[in-house]
Amino acid sequence: CLSAAMADPSIVRANGGVATVRSSIRNSMFKGFGRKLKNDDARRIRRHATVGAPVYVPELRGTKSERRPIVAGNWKLNPSTRDDAMQLLSDLKRNYVNNADSPEVVVFPPLPYLSDALSMLAGTGIEVGVQNAGSRGQGAFTGEVSPSMLASSGCKYVLLGHSERRSLFGETDADINSRIKACLDEPSLNVILCVGETLQEYEAGLLNAIVDTQVRKGLAGVSESDLLSGRIVIAYEPVWAIGTGLVATPEQAQAAHVAIRKTLESVYSENVARSMRIQYGGSVSPESVASLMEMPDVDGALVGGASLKADSFTRIVDGSYPVASSSPSPSSGSSSYPHLFPSGQQEIKQDDPSATIGGTSGAVTFSHAPVSYFDVHKLKSKGPRKNADVGQPYDATRPLVKIGSTSAGSWWCKEGGWLSPNPRATTEVFYVFSGHGCLTDPDGTRHFFGPGDTVLLPKGWKGRWDVLQDIHKVWFVTDHPDTAHNYNPRAVISPYNTFAPQNLNLEGFRADATHGIPSTASYLIHDNGYMRVGCSTVTPGSFAISNQPSTECFHVLEGLFFLTNSDGTARRCVAGDTVCLPKDWSGSWDVIETVKKLWVDVD
Repeated sequence: CLSAAMADPSIVRANGGVATVRSSIRNSMFKGFGRKLKNDDARRIRRHATVGAPVYVPELRGTKSERRPIVAGNWKLNPSTRDDAMQLLSDLKRNYVNNADSPEVVVFPPLPYLSDALSMLAGTGIEVGVQNAGSRGQGAFTGEVSPSMLASSGCKYVLLGHSERRSLFGETDADINSRIKACLDEPSLNVILCVGETLQEYEAGLLNAIVDTQVRKGLAGVSESDLLSGRIVIAYEPVWAIGTGLVATPEQAQAAHVAIRKTLESVYSENVARSMRIQYGGSVSPESVASLMEMPDVDGALVGGASLKADSFTRIVDGSYPVASSSPSPSSGSSSYPHLFPSGQQEIKQDDPSATIGGTSGAVTFSHAPVSYFDVHKLKSKGPRKNADVGQPYDATRPLVKIGSTSAGSWWCKEGGWLSPNPRATTEVFYVFSGHGCLTDPDGTRHFFGPGDTVLLPKGWKGRWDVLQDIHKVWFVTDHPDTAHNYNPRAVISPYNTFAPQNLNLEGFRADATHGIPSTASYLIHDNGYMRVGCSTVTPGSFAISNQPSTECFHVLEGLFFLTNSDGTARRCVAGDTVCLPKDWSGSWDVIETVKKLWVDVD
C-alpha cells in the first residue's frame, strides 16, 4: 500500500491528498520488518527495497574456484585500551584454526596495537595490516606513517580508500592512488582498495558510475602485473550498509562486483577481471556471510563491528570457505563481461512512468521525469558527429520540456572528440550521470569532469569537447540576452562535494511553512542577471507557493518529497528525478526527507 501510494499520484488524490498520505506513512511505515531501525539511512534503505531504483541480477559468471577467499577485520578506532586489544588478539589466536583450504585472514588493528598484533598472531596464519598509510617515504611530515616503515615492521596489508577516510578526512581518489602506488613500491606490502556508493548515489542510480570512477582513479598508473600477482584486493562497501546493520542482498552485491570486473576488463584485460579478488563489506555477520559467499563474484568479506569479537569473526571466516561456482566459466577467447547485464538476466523493477507534463484542469502545472525516463535506450539517436576529429562519436538525446526560454532533457555520447569553434548561443548546465570528459577553453585551460559533477557552459563559450568515456547527462539550456559573462567565457566544473553542507549558506526557516519548520541553505554557482544556477537544500516540512515569480528547473540529488499542483494532482519525487516549475506555478511542497537539488532559475 505504501509502495502504491508513493508511486501513483492518483492514489494520493483518492486518499485525501499528500497531507493524509504523509500521516498514514508516519503511522504505518515499516511495520512488519521485524525490528525498529536505528537511523534515517536504515529506514531509507528498507523503503528502497520496495520502491527504489531497479535491481539487476546479472548472469552469474566467473572463476571463483581460482580465487582464494579473503576475510579481513577492520577494527577501526577500537578497542579503547591495550588490555582489551590483547584480550581480543588472545581470543583470535585461540579460536582460529588454519587449514590448507582456509580463506586468507587479515586483521587491521589501530597503530598503537600493531606490534602486539604482529607478535601474538605470528605463526597462526592470520596476517596483520594497517588502516592507512601515507604516500611519502620520509621527511618533515608530522603524523604520517610511510609504507617502508610498515613493511619493515612486518605488516602485509594496507587498507586504503575506506569511505570513512574519504568522507571524514577528505581523502580524494588522487590521494588514494598516490598511497596505493607508494605501498606497491614496497614488495612485501599488499593493498585492499575500498570502493562504494553513498545512499544518495545509490538512490540516484549511480552505483555503477561511482565504483567505476573510484576503481579507475584509484588504480591509475598501477601495472597489470601488480594486479595479476594478487597484490591488490578490492573491497566493495556500499556506504549505506556500513555500521547500519543492513546488508546488500547477495544479488545486489553480485551485481556490483560484476560491474567492478567489467571496469577492470575495460581498463586492463579479461585476465585481470577474472583473477581479481573482490570482497563485500558492510555489516557482514555470521548469519549473512554464507549467502553472500554463494555468489560467484564475491570473494570474501571486509568485516567491521563483528571483527571485534573473536567468536563472531571466526564464524564469518568459517562461512567464507571456498565455494565452487555453480555456473560454467566462459569459453576461452570470449569476454567474461561483454555487458553488465548479459542475456538471460532477471530484472526486478518498479513501474517506469513517462514524464508527467501538465495537469487535468488547465492550471499551471509542473513537469516531472524519473531517472528511468532518460534511460539510454530511450534516447533518440542523432547519428555520428560530423565534426569529430578523434574517434567516431555519436550521440542521442531526449527532451523533457521547454518552458519559455528554458528547456530540459538528457544526452548521451560515445567516446570521441571535436572542436566547437563557434560561440554558444545559449547557456547550458548539466549534471553528469556517468562517463568522463574534458572541456578545453580557447586559452587551452582543460576542465575534466565525471559522474556527480555539475558543468556550466556559459553563452559565448567555444573550445573543444573530448568524451573520454561514454557520457550520460541531464541538461538545462537557457536562451538569454548577452551579458558581461559572454566576454571571455569559461567552462565551470562543480564537483559533488562542492555542495557539502559546510559549503552552503544558511537562509533560515521558510516563512511560508504550513507544517513543521522547514529551513533552506544554498550555494550559488552562477548569476548573469537573467538566470541563476545553484544547489540548495530544504529540511522536512511543508510549505505553499503562490504564483512562483520565475521558472525553475532542477535535478534532485538527494531526498524525498511530494509536489502538489493547485488542481490537486501530485507526484512523489526522489533522487534522480528532474522537475520543472513554470513561472506563475502555485502549489505545495511536502518534504519527507531533506532534499538537495541542483537548480536553474530563469526570470
